[in-house]
Amino acid sequence: MAINKFFQEKGLLYQLQDNGEKWLVRSSDSSKRAYLRFTNKTSRPVEVWWRDFRGVRHQYFSLDPGSHFDINSYVTHPWEFSDPETDENFVINNCIIFRAPPKLGGMSYRTNWNITVSVRSLRFAAMLVIAERIHAPCCIPALGLPKTLEKEMDKLVRRMRGLETEEEKKA
Repeated sequence: MAINKFFQEKGLLYQLQDNGEKWLVRSSDSSKRAYLRFTNKTSRPVEVWWRDFRGVRHQYFSLDPGSHFDINSYVTHPWEFSDPETDENFVINNCIIFRAPPKLGGMSYRTNWNITVSVRSLRFAAMLVIAERIHAPCCIPALGLPKTLEKEMDKLVRRMRGLETEEEKKA
């Protein structure tokens, strides 16, 4: 099975398998219950998302830093976690998609799962630090960045400042 090879297409998320097949990330069977607790171990708020049976992403709830939420789910139901300001993916056990392990199916006790920050690239970490200090997108050209970085920085600053257009939010 492929390790964390995901891509989006028309608003749906697919997992790329080693043999080249793409599998839609979605809920499937609802027979094996899993009693879960999601704990936000980041210093940021976390939006928790659930993928339905068609693969459509739904915001389920939000967690403040250090808080937790108990949810009754199923082992085949996928969960995702993101930063509401930067849209950065958070992880459980270094995976952007969390499904309860099959061995939890049918167990009558709740298990805790820690939401953490994924390992960031140096590039993205540096962009976040800079973006936090830029008050308006019009200041970005003064940084003298290459055009591709300037464009990425503009998008990140707009997202962090709530200045995205409706088209940018959908992309």
